[in-house]
Amino acid sequence: MRTVDELARASEQALALVARQPDVREAEVFASANSAVLTRLNYTSHIPCNGVEEPKSTESYGLGIQAVFDTPEGRRIGFGSEPSDLSLAGAERALVKARRAAVVDPEFVSLPSPTGASRTLADYHDPQLMALDDAGLVEAGWKITGGALRTFSASGRLAELARDDEGLRRLGLILGGDVTILRERMAIASTTMPRAQTDETSLITAFATAMVETRGAKGSGASTGTRLDHFTDEAGVEAAQNAINAIGGERVPSGTYTVVFGRQPVADLLNNIVIPACTASSFYSSSTPFLGKLGRAVASPRLHLYDDGARPGFMGSKGITCEGLPTGRTELIKGGVLVGCLSNWYETQRLVRDPALGEKLGAVGAAAEAALVPRNGFRFGSGGGRQFDTAPGVAASNVVLEGSEAIALDGFSPTAAISVDTNLEVAVRMQIPKGRGVFLLGASSGQPKRKRIGVIIDL
Repeated sequence: MRTVDELARASEQALALVARQPDVREAEVFASANSAVLTRLNYTSHIPCNGVEEPKSTESYGLGIQAVFDTPEGRRIGFGSEPSDLSLAGAERALVKARRAAVVDPEFVSLPSPTGASRTLADYHDPQLMALDDAGLVEAGWKITGGALRTFSASGRLAELARDDEGLRRLGLILGGDVTILRERMAIASTTMPRAQTDETSLITAFATAMVETRGAKGSGASTGTRLDHFTDEAGVEAAQNAINAIGGERVPSGTYTVVFGRQPVADLLNNIVIPACTASSFYSSSTPFLGKLGRAVASPRLHLYDDGARPGFMGSKGITCEGLPTGRTELIKGGVLVGCLSNWYETQRLVRDPALGEKLGAVGAAAEAALVPRNGFRFGSGGGRQFDTAPGVAASNVVLEGSEAIALDGFSPTAAISVDTNLEVAVRMQIPKGRGVFLLGASSGQPKRKRIGVIIDL
């Protein structure tokens, strides 16, 4: 994998090359290297298996150039990239592509420039994860598999069903999933920030699904982390225990129930509904349910939602964005009031200059600028990594949902719970009246009492 020094050197050399072109007004060079390695989990008690499969990996590197060209038809902006080549020859080919792809963009203002904020997160990657070899990855896979097998073996419920070791195998105990390590390195240099800035990130994830096949029972588990020495068998243990707990499960009749959503459904609701509605681009295109509501109540006064890309130890944390700007905390909803948006430089610049800013956002001037600080300009790919072959988009980093009074509940993070009356369970209840969807954060003491804290989203 290419080093950050190689990427930094390549970005500065490419910028110097581009700056010598007489028709280039300003430019930005982004170089990155990404590596993803994974090992599959494949255990079956009743069929011969390997338990953990051989590692697989993908790796890429290259550079991208975004440049503003002066042409007889006016100013044009273009982007071009070159894979697997950090040399000046590669930069020349990327520049040719950028010039060929250049178009007139009346909404473009400028390439990113310093905001005055300082970087707060540096040297946060784990050297052990960055250097982990295939043997170490397989060992991590066996840690998850071993946790699941120990949980199966120690289960009194399975022992009653199986009677002996051979019977335990005949139950059809299955474990599948993977352990994945993602490693990212990047460097960026531009006309306004000519000295290359670098960033280096590593993370490890484990996803596991366990089954007791003869009983039609299934459970899943997951774990995430940023340090190898913090990696445990948690995902395997959780998956196996959930599968055991599912034995004898019954289908409930159709009806209205109070439910407690786990991490994944809550993440899905935020990722697919709430967060897209809190981006600058959705306000610019008038496609958000929060249109014109900055500074107004959009949720329960007990609810707080923010994105913090510089929080140490969190999975989505980065030192700088893929625009070379510092990451940080962006308040989205505070005390139920919409107070900010996720944005990158381009989206912020075009929205604050939009004549309909007040109508779209709900504020103008200093209030609008404070809500649109560009802390979320990233070049993420669908499989992870910071991609050199695309221009920055807007993406969340670490989204945190909090209540006004944190309380501890089994299986929940204290910061993720909404504090309500004593002895009440926190629950997320979804109701879909005719013609619209309303997502509610509610509370009940067992049987639905339709007691509500308030509306998160009203579409």
